[in-house]
Amino acid sequence: MKNNIIISVATAVFILAMLIPALSVAQSVREKVNQANDLFQSEKFEEAMNLLRDAALDDPESPFLHYNMGNTLYKQGNFEEAFTEFEKVLSAKDSDMHFRSYYNMGNTLYRMGKLPESILSYTKALQLNPDDYESKFNLEYVRNKLKQQQQDQQDQQDRQQNNENEEQKQQGKQEEEQQQGEEDKEQEQEGEEQQEEEQQQESQPSEQKEMTKEEAEKLLDALKNDEKDLQQQKKMKSKGKIRVLKDW
Repeated sequence: MKNNIIISVATAVFILAMLIPALSVAQSVREKVNQANDLFQSEKFEEAMNLLRDAALDDPESPFLHYNMGNTLYKQGNFEEAFTEFEKVLSAKDSDMHFRSYYNMGNTLYRMGKLPESILSYTKALQLNPDDYESKFNLEYVRNKLKQQQQDQQDQQDRQQNNENEEQKQQGKQEEEQQQGEEDKEQEQEGEEQQEEEQQQESQPSEQKEMTKEEAEKLLDALKNDEKDLQQQKKMKSKGKIRVLKDW
């Protein structure tokens, strides 16, 4: 029987059983497999595994043993080794064994988190047995699981990108405000310096501007003209006086 991963809603149900080798297999191997099967049903997986490995010493190429060891390792949670054992079964010529192995490989890969590889194994199982309900069900389940996983990853990337964009936006805003603050402070400082300079200039006495040669000549000419006018006025006044004779 297959190592099933039949899923209903959110619960997985496992149905595991060992395969019994054909009567043509050596009696000692059959006995060990029968004992291992009883231990397996009692969930004594480690003891069952020891018996199967012991039987494999007598028949190392047996696909039945590799298949049963794969099932037992799977139940122990050792998925990588279980997958290796299922792969060894593919060397058998029995197509039913191939189908069972591909199916269980799909289950094992699913447990390993390798969903695309799990889908491929279920697909190969259905190629060998197109009417198998469990393979169809699990294939569809894992496909939906992968789709949801990819959507979750995309949503996480989008959220991360949005957070990064928001952080960059906030950082840019802070840098802009900081730059504006520095510019305002610089302008205020320049204004204070200019005001201080103007106050200093107002408190200082104005220096007499040095007269140019042309201005000096004009001033000299003006003084000469003023003097001439003054002399002229004096002459006019002297001419206008009346001389009074003494009365002797």
